[in-house]
Amino acid sequence: MKAVKVPKERGEEVRRLIEKLGLKDKRRRIRYEDGHVIIPVLDKFQNQIDGVEVFHDSSPVFVERKNFREILEGVAGFYPRFADIKLFGRVAIIKLPDSLLPYKDRIAMEIMRNYKVSAVWLDKGKLGMERKPRVELLAGRGSVVLHKENGCVFKFDVTKVMYSQGNQYEKIRIARLVEEGEIVLDMFAGIGYFTIPIAKHSKARRIISVEINPDSYEFLIENLKLNETRNVLPILGDSSKVSPSDFADRVLMGHLKAHHLIPKAIEAIRDEGWIHYHESVPVKILERPIKRLERTAESMGAKIIEIGMRKVKNYAPNVYHVVVDARIRKLSK
Repeated sequence: MKAVKVPKERGEEVRRLIEKLGLKDKRRRIRYEDGHVIIPVLDKFQNQIDGVEVFHDSSPVFVERKNFREILEGVAGFYPRFADIKLFGRVAIIKLPDSLLPYKDRIAMEIMRNYKVSAVWLDKGKLGMERKPRVELLAGRGSVVLHKENGCVFKFDVTKVMYSQGNQYEKIRIARLVEEGEIVLDMFAGIGYFTIPIAKHSKARRIISVEINPDSYEFLIENLKLNETRNVLPILGDSSKVSPSDFADRVLMGHLKAHHLIPKAIEAIRDEGWIHYHESVPVKILERPIKRLERTAESMGAKIIEIGMRKVKNYAPNVYHVVVDARIRKLSK
């Protein structure tokens, strides 16, 4: 890493010139050694200033980066629950409660400085079954990112499609549950959140991936190519209308507001198979997702022969994101 070395008496003069040229490396600290000032510079610095020595700095001292909590406390004086930051490449997405919205622009500028990102977006929620994000640009520019997770690559536009890092373990957990030769239906494929880890880390025979949002579907196609998958059939459409019946060994329901499509998931199962059903549920009625599956299966002449539920993450105050794993047998078959 490049730096310049100047006598102490010229340190302030040279620092100002370097900053005026926009060539100071802000990631590293200025330090003093043996009566000289060491000023970190960017690699493109070509000794534009007379009387300075340019050298390779093998002992850089980096600026300590504030974490998200420290930024919020520094700007607003407090750190509320459920404030959150997600980093995708050089793009940051932040979620702020109402109490922090008056400080949003100052928070964004501090994030730009501390995390060295190119853009900061405010997450304002998602719309409808298509899960279209509502976001607001607070600082910088840029929205298309490449994100790596679980050995998979995901390309997406944060203004067009949602992405949840909090489900990272759940994605690889499901991929490891898939047995060799299984046919899997992903009813809400998005950009490939579950589809691609299954394709990369299991020996599924076929994955049918349905997505209703055209923007998400476009990135799904691109991500299937980026990850070199060969056993995925992507479908653009509404799962309630295009999902086949009596074919799947395993059905993924990764949408948090899709309980009305549980019958469609059961229809998709061959004779016996698994449904992985996601829901956001208040703590006081935590058994609701299980009861929904049980009631629906009974009404359709099916039987749940194995069932369990696990918490994926906190979704909101006193609300959990949970997933129910249910093994269902169609008794009428």
